[in-house]
Amino acid sequence: MAGVASTLAKKRALAAGFGTNANASKYLNQDFESLRSECLSRGSLFTDSTFPAEPASLGFNELGPRSSKTRGVQWKRPGELVSSPEFIIGGASRTDICQGGLGKWPLYFEPRQEPNQNQRAAGL
Repeated sequence: MAGVASTLAKKRALAAGFGTNANASKYLNQDFESLRSECLSRGSLFTDSTFPAEPASLGFNELGPRSSKTRGVQWKRPGELVSSPEFIIGGASRTDICQGGLGKWPLYFEPRQEPNQNQRAAGL
């Protein structure tokens, strides 16, 4: 019965708007609009102290700091890779981003991106 109850609870939460962009859950009480506003007013890109650009943030065991799979990883911002970075071009579908060796975490970033993000993204 736990599976049925869990499914029902998820459907009710979704119907109530939980987890949507309009009613997003704040991770560690971080507010997207506040963070972006702060970065834009300072003229700096966002740096997340809860997810620092260091080997330990990639994972543990197979993906830990001393793993052969993560050795040599270089942390870069999109603008360091291409001159005009865009996260999604021409729309997105659920099959565009697939789970791989890093698990599901890359999937969590897609819903937070917005159109015309280049001008107002502030590194978020």
